[in-house]
Amino acid sequence: MSLKPLVMAGSLLLGSAQAQSAFTLAPSAQELLQRVTGGGQVGPDVLLGSAPADLLATLPSGSRVIGTVTYRGLPERGPSSSTVYFDSALSPSQVLKSFATTLGPNWKQASGTLSPPEAQGGFQKSAQLIDVTFYRTTPPQILRVSTQVVGAVTQVSLSRQEDENVKQILPYLAAPPPLPPGFLILPRLSAPEGGTVNLSGTANSGDGVIQTARIETKLSRQAVMDHYAAQLRQAGWTLTTQANAPVASSTI
Repeated sequence: MSLKPLVMAGSLLLGSAQAQSAFTLAPSAQELLQRVTGGGQVGPDVLLGSAPADLLATLPSGSRVIGTVTYRGLPERGPSSSTVYFDSALSPSQVLKSFATTLGPNWKQASGTLSPPEAQGGFQKSAQLIDVTFYRTTPPQILRVSTQVVGAVTQVSLSRQEDENVKQILPYLAAPPPLPPGFLILPRLSAPEGGTVNLSGTANSGDGVIQTARIETKLSRQAVMDHYAAQLRQAGWTLTTQANAPVASSTI
């Protein structure tokens, strides 16, 4: 009888050891990213400090490559895509000019790179944030260039999407699709001087429009409210209510 507890304890220890051996004790960052972004694509494949040779050849001279993230599309589930992250000492406009020159005449710059609400009105991104799309039909590919100025550096992401289904997207890149009839349109609201604006969501219907944006500025909350209220009044709008919402602030 006295041996049974020892036998049971031994079996519990054995079971614990077997359970540990069934799992990887040190999961990799690759495994975590794959779990979080699972779906219709395989990956991501991550290259630190490097990029595919064909994309690397398109980068502006002197670029500092941070790395590349690639997803491989599954049949009937989604296209393949690669995004190269890099820094440049050039301004955003110079970065875009470099791509336009390097890509050559087979590539076209899309005029419909903004969503309909942003293209027609509402919060406008600041000059520091520039997103431009290039495309070609043979082979069908889309290149999206996103830039953001941080200090003295222009941070850039270059995303390439390639798949036969891209052909269905190309017509929509020639011009932004119009809003359905009856939808309300906000006036264009320029960013505060020296501020950074990033549109995060829009809901629109015949009864009203709701638009949210992240605004980074050195101005006070009231100064930001006054900045946008003045533009709305100039466009014929009337302020009826005003509420204080939570804001995040920091001192650098």
